[in-house]
Amino acid sequence: MIKLSILMVRRSDLTYEQYIEHWRDVHGPLFAAQPASKQYVRKYIQNHVTGDALPGTTASKFDGIAEIWFDDIAGAKAFFASDTYRQNVIPDEEAFMDRKRCELLFTNEHNVMP
Repeated sequence: MIKLSILMVRRSDLTYEQYIEHWRDVHGPLFAAQPASKQYVRKYIQNHVTGDALPGTTASKFDGIAEIWFDDIAGAKAFFASDTYRQNVIPDEEAFMDRKRCELLFTNEHNVMP
């Protein structure tokens, strides 16, 4: 398995609450309903920022993290190249997130503590 973490940035004209509402209630179900999601995506999680912080730490510039699991990089490439992703998911992403400011990070998990 390979995991893609998308470090999310909301559109500047949306409040955090508007951004979360759209991401959770509109985008999540839309993403899950796509044929390409059902074919290639093994797991999709939205991580919403809590606003909590530890003293002396730097606050993140990101508004959340999307985690998407694929069997391998070939599955990720096929998903992002699919017509349903391009025609349905991208236009919705543009409705609530600043795609140019988001960062993508592909990783393999190494579990240290069960």
